[in-house]
Amino acid sequence: MAGIRSDFLPHRFGSILFSIRIAMTRHLLPYSLCLMQRTQPYRDWSAMFSRIAGPLVLFALLTGLVSAQQHTGGTDTRTATPAVAMDPPVIDELHFEGNTVLEEEELLRLVDSRPGAPFSEQVLTRDIERILTAYDRSGYPFAEVRVEDLVPSAEAEPPTLTIRLGISEGLPFRIMEVMVEGNTLTHTDVILRETRIEKGELYDAEKVNDIRRRLERLEYFSRVDNPQLYMRDSSGGLLLRVAEGNTNRFDGVIGYQPAQNSDEDGYLTGLVDVSFRNLFGTGRQLAAHWERATRDISQLELHYLEPWVLSLPLNIGIGFFQRQQDSAYVRRSIDAQLRLMAGSSVEVGALLRSTTVIPSVGNTLSGLTRSSTLEAGIDLRIDTRDDLYHPLSGIMLRNAYSGGSKRFERSTGEEVSDFIQRIEVDAAWYQELLPRTILALALHGRELNGDELDISDLYRLGGARSLRGYREEQFVGTRFAWLNTELRYSLGRRTFAFVFFDFGYIYQSPDYTRDREELTAWRNGYGLGGQIETGLGIMGVSYALGQGDGFSDGKIHFGLVNAF
Repeated sequence: MAGIRSDFLPHRFGSILFSIRIAMTRHLLPYSLCLMQRTQPYRDWSAMFSRIAGPLVLFALLTGLVSAQQHTGGTDTRTATPAVAMDPPVIDELHFEGNTVLEEEELLRLVDSRPGAPFSEQVLTRDIERILTAYDRSGYPFAEVRVEDLVPSAEAEPPTLTIRLGISEGLPFRIMEVMVEGNTLTHTDVILRETRIEKGELYDAEKVNDIRRRLERLEYFSRVDNPQLYMRDSSGGLLLRVAEGNTNRFDGVIGYQPAQNSDEDGYLTGLVDVSFRNLFGTGRQLAAHWERATRDISQLELHYLEPWVLSLPLNIGIGFFQRQQDSAYVRRSIDAQLRLMAGSSVEVGALLRSTTVIPSVGNTLSGLTRSSTLEAGIDLRIDTRDDLYHPLSGIMLRNAYSGGSKRFERSTGEEVSDFIQRIEVDAAWYQELLPRTILALALHGRELNGDELDISDLYRLGGARSLRGYREEQFVGTRFAWLNTELRYSLGRRTFAFVFFDFGYIYQSPDYTRDREELTAWRNGYGLGGQIETGLGIMGVSYALGQGDGFSDGKIHFGLVNAF
């Protein structure tokens, strides 16, 4: 433990000069001297030693931590007697003085320095920190805790010690106003509502410390400082400083594939991604995504989010999705979502979605007919990550369930209705093992149940966002589970390099009327990659090998990064 050593500081008792070897941590000394708060280092060393030298001499004699040296008149001849190591003294009594907000019974529950326990300066330091934290949470951020006395007793074996702690609680701190600086675009009321602080509210350290994380999660700002307390005209206030970031993004890659022969026409390929995460500084969000990888596969998505409806922590979102798959069908869905922000890390959501599948003229997929599905669902999300794109610690849990009725007409003219259920589970854990070295684990599961499932209903797996080392959406099935494991080395705020290993389970239920065989498979992928924060956004690239692949068979996954 880092500490301050002051060797052989003299204190005279009669004709005996005692030289005391003191080894105390910086953390304990301020409390012993009853002068400073825990956030301020102690600097008046002469006053400190003059106060504690006498009690420490007696304490040191009792515990064998001192050597006695006799001073004989005008000469400075000293005879040293070796110190004898003894067991630490046992705490006989612990007293609190000055506490009115927190009762003595509550304080005793917070500390480990209880009567009967051996005395330890490290334990006492932690106890004082716990007491100060309890006062922080009770609205007294300027409370001080002092070690008033350490009273030893030599009558018992081993020696005992009585500890007396003095507490200056200070005045309660009520937050009468919140000031915001640096928001040149984002409306002040958008920031204030995220603090969840009401005027006149008693200071709560845990709640105030959580404000920075809340604001960073909005992804509006490039920098958010820790909140600062201030006093003005006998009223307490909270100061928030932010720096606006880039909340609008436009990324696109457009290509043209010329005709291969005279019977074909050329076609466009590419990707366009447009998002506005803070429209006009109001917190509203609008996003559009278009992608066409081949002539036969294209995808279009539109999303809009209205935050804090009726000034409640309630968000409403609507979305549109359309996918053309292999010139076989078009799947189109419209959804509405309602999300309640139940706490700083907890969200509860509800979903209503309508989906229509339209087969293409001349499609040859067995059992694929025009269908419509209306489903509703709920989900629970818990997210304690310290950063969405490069977390060093925290967890993310998501559990979703949806179910609904699918209606379609068979080729014979028979109308059919089937109940379809979907269960989705996502869990991720992040831990910094060494400086700059982070272990990231993510486990995902998907389950689809129903008696009349066609190819458009099935889940798809493979590619940069799921099982790396395989083509995008290479696998289809009714049940998936996959594990993503990454060992990351941090190179910047949201930049890191990593090695990874993915492992997946694939199951496809049989449906012989639709020519779908039962399939069970296990696949793994491994490789390396990196993530970099640029002016255009956060980009990721990885080189991945699937099971049985040679080096020349590796896949390069490149694109915009989603938070995993």
